[in-house]
This record gives sequence, C-alpha cells and structure tokens, in this order.
Amino acid sequence: MHDNKPATLATAGDIAERCEVLLINLDRSPDRLAAAQRHFNAVGLPFIRVAGVDASREDLSGCPIDRRSFERIHGREGIRPGEIGCYQSHLKALRAFVASGKEFGLILEDDAQPEPHLLQSLATLFAWADDWDIVPLFHFHRGGPVALRRGAGLALNVHMGHISSAAAYLVNRHAAQVLLGHLGVMRACVDHSLFETWRHGLRLRSASPMPVRLAAQAHVSTINVASVDKPPFWRRLPTLLARAHIAIRIFLTALTALTHRSPRSPRPLVRRGG
Repeated sequence: MHDNKPATLATAGDIAERCEVLLINLDRSPDRLAAAQRHFNAVGLPFIRVAGVDASREDLSGCPIDRRSFERIHGREGIRPGEIGCYQSHLKALRAFVASGKEFGLILEDDAQPEPHLLQSLATLFAWADDWDIVPLFHFHRGGPVALRRGAGLALNVHMGHISSAAAYLVNRHAAQVLLGHLGVMRACVDHSLFETWRHGLRLRSASPMPVRLAAQAHVSTINVASVDKPPFWRRLPTLLARAHIAIRIFLTALTALTHRSPRSPRPLVRRGG
C-alpha cells in the first residue's frame, strides 16, 4: 500500500512531545555520550540519558537467568557480565519509558547515530502506529523483508528471517509493558530476546531505509570485553537444532502477520529482494 498523504509530524518538538527518547550510556563512557549528543543535536532531537548498568562495578549475581536456555540459544555456557549489564540496562530504559506516560519510546544505545531522515521517519511511523508494536530503526541481517506500507520515502516491513540489534528501536506502551514481562528472566542476549515474536506476540516491523546507523565508536565494545570459550562442536548440536526451530518460528509468525491482518491494515506489497 502506498500512502501519498505526508506525515503530519516533522519537527523535533512534535516528536519529543509524543515520544520519550532514551539513550543508554555507562558512567565510565563520557566520550560516547558526548559523541551521541553531537549526533542527535545535528538533527535537533534531544534525548534523556539512562545510566547503564555496569557489570564491572555492580553486583549482578541476583539477576534471574535461565542458563540452560542461554546455552542452547547461543551455543556457549558462559554469559559475559557485560551482556547481563546490557540486558538490565534495556529493562531500565523500558521502565523509564513506561513511567514517562508518553505514547512511544525510542530506546537507543550510545553508539546509535541518526540518519538525516530520522525525524521524518519517526513522524511517518507515528502515523502508521496501528500497524506495529516494536520497530528496530537499525538491524543486522536483511531477514527477507516484505513491505506492508510505503509512504514519505519509508517502507514498513515484516521479516521472514532473522534480524538483530538493540542499538535503536521504537516501541509503543503496550510493547514496553509486554517486554518488561517477557524479559523478566534472561534467556538470551537482549538483541535476541527483543525479537522473539513467537514468544511475546508483539508485531515486529522494520523501517527502510534504516533511520539509524552505528557510529564509529560502535567498533569498540563497552560490554562484551570478556572472552567466553565455546564448547566442542558436538555439544553445540542442540544449538543448531534450536536455531533451526527459531528460524521456522520466525517464518511462520511473519506468514501469519501477512495473512491474518486487521481490516484497517493494507495488503502486503510484493516481496523486496533479499
């Protein structure tokens, strides 16, 4: 479906009125915060800093973790402390959004850098709010996108395959509340758990062209600094089976989204390449 009517919101002030913009940043990373401020000042979009949970300075031993599920999904026994801290940081940001009372929440990591069209993309996504619950504004992997809507230079997609990244994502209030329950026990890294549509039941979509990219500082990780050895190949066979199962669930969930849509939603377009 093509939407020829332009989005009604286009200014940073209007975006900020409806959307709580939250950026996760560790206290020990002021340089990354300064870079993020420069990047978002360039598009005129202010954010609220959320102090990240620092695994190098905080005791995270009490965080609930399903270690057997983690090993099955990721193929390794050990969980990096920084992965736990990152996971808890996203929970903290989601809680802050819910407490804000605003309609939408944009959760950012401090290596996210806005593209020039970010504000217009957000305005368009607000206008299409009936068609999504969570929209990653940056992601790895193409994931077999199928466009559901097009307009104002943006496409809203459902994915037939895997995508990942927690660098930047837009959520509505329903999604945030569901995710707070879904993420209550850590079963996988946050950039996997966010996209478990077959488990949490949220309408995962994406936006293209992506409104956010990774900044230069993304090449230096502040969370995954500890190495973790993977077990022998034969012990990772359950992981291969789990990933195959996940791929099937992703495909079936996306297919259901395409074939069982509300009367208010448009028909999907022809699948895009990839």
